[in-house]
Amino acid sequence: MIRALMAGVALAVVGAVPSHAAQSPARGPAQKPAVASPRTGSVRIAVRDQDGTSLAGVRLLLSGAGTGAFVTSGAGTMVVPELKDGVYRLRCEREGFITLEREFTVRAGTYGQIDVVLNLAPPPPPEPAPEPAPPAVIPPGGPPVTISVVDFLDRNLIGREPLKESILACNPLETVRLLQMREGVAQHVHESGDEIIYVVAGEGTVRIGDAATPVRPGSLVVVTNGTGHAFERTGKNPLIVVSTLFGASCDHHADTLR
Repeated sequence: MIRALMAGVALAVVGAVPSHAAQSPARGPAQKPAVASPRTGSVRIAVRDQDGTSLAGVRLLLSGAGTGAFVTSGAGTMVVPELKDGVYRLRCEREGFITLEREFTVRAGTYGQIDVVLNLAPPPPPEPAPEPAPPAVIPPGGPPVTISVVDFLDRNLIGREPLKESILACNPLETVRLLQMREGVAQHVHESGDEIIYVVAGEGTVRIGDAATPVRPGSLVVVTNGTGHAFERTGKNPLIVVSTLFGASCDHHADTLR
C-alpha cells in the first residue's frame, strides 16, 4: 500500500515539472564551420647566361594557374611566393638574349627551385648593300648649230656697255656664250661643270685662283668645275671670248656674269 502511494507521488511530481524545464538551454545563432585557407607554394627562379654569370633585369612573365610579372634582382634571382597548385608557364626576356619559355608545376606547401640559362642572341644580319644607281640618261643634244662669229659680231658688237653676254647655242648639257668685255669681271665660280674659254679678239688676263694667265686671240683656257676665276681686259679693244659651259642650262646661267 505504501509503495503504491509513493509511486503516485512520484508520478505527481513528474507531472508538476514545467514542460520547458525539460528542454535544453537556449543557444545563439548557428556557427558556420571554419574553412581552412588554401595552401600555397613558392618558387625561386635563378637566371644565368651560358658562362654561369647571374643575369639581373630579366623580365619574368607567369601565366597558367596564375599570372604575374617580375624582374630578377642583382643576383639574377626572384622568389615568387603564394602560388596556387597548378601548372605555370614561365617566359624569360632580356635584351641581347634569346627569349626562353618553360613550364613548371607548383604543389601546395612546397618550395621549388627553377634554374634558367639564357643564350646570347645572334648578331643582326648585315644590311644589304645599296643597289647601284641607274646609269645617267643623257638627254638628246638637239640639232647642230653653225654660226659665223665674225658675222654675229658685226650685228651684235658691244657698245658702251661694260659687259655684253650673248647665247650662241644651248642644250641640256652645255651652254655656249659670246662674252664681250670692256671692263673686268670679278672672280666667280661655276658649280655645274667645267668651262672652256676661247679668245676671239682683244687682249687680257684670265685669273684662276691666284695665278694670272695672259690671253690674246687664239688662246684657249680650261677652268675646272668649282674653281674661282676672273677676267681682266688689258688692251684698247674689248676682250671677246667664246665660253662653253658644260652641264649648265641656258636659263640658269644666262645672267651669271651680269
